[in-house]
Amino acid sequence: MTSQPSIPGWRGNHQDFAWKAAVRAEEWAGEMRVNLLRLVAIAVFYGHHLLNFYLQDLGLTPRFHVIVSSIAVSWAAAALATHLILTKQGNRRFLKYATLSWDVFMTTSLIAFSGGPQSQFLILLLLILFTAPLRLNLRLVWVASLAVALSYGTICGHSKWVNVETQIPVVHHVIFFLGLATAGLLAGQCVRQARRFAQNYAERLLALNDIAKAPGSVTKIPGDAGENSANQQGEMS
Repeated sequence: MTSQPSIPGWRGNHQDFAWKAAVRAEEWAGEMRVNLLRLVAIAVFYGHHLLNFYLQDLGLTPRFHVIVSSIAVSWAAAALATHLILTKQGNRRFLKYATLSWDVFMTTSLIAFSGGPQSQFLILLLLILFTAPLRLNLRLVWVASLAVALSYGTICGHSKWVNVETQIPVVHHVIFFLGLATAGLLAGQCVRQARRFAQNYAERLLALNDIAKAPGSVTKIPGDAGENSANQQGEMS
């Protein structure tokens, strides 16, 4: 005779299953949202560049225009290919890492040719990092954090040894690196919070199911420990 699993162990397995089910459903949706935002951002940023190049006298050279146009076209083509893969083949395991790597490569190239550490496009590194939590994958968050840090290191090296006129004080580099590290930690906490939410929701459903099966019981949505403590204090006051 096989032994029945204990109730706490079974509930823990159910919580893990709830999280994996949520990830399976939302990871594909998150990748689609990220890709849509990617296409919109490329169109908006490139449209702003065309406005500055043709209508504003900002001293932009034809060489810089060709570089930006090449990056925008390559980036948009990759985004369209990603959309086709997502719609025809689903969310492949390698896809999120491939699109992240391409985003980092395109952003690094754009920043390196538009002022290096002085570029106004440095904000794009943070935007790339903030796309990682939408896939609900903690490993991807850490890979994204490392990738954007390496990207900024490459930009700093290019500024120091190739495009020396774009150098900035070391304290600025330290501040930006600390900002990237903090953003990575916050992105990781977003994924952890989503996991806790999915597991807590599964636990509440199990508790409601147990209450509904009990004879003569009144259905009440159970809360977590912090919520119950707050309710008790409110009743006593």
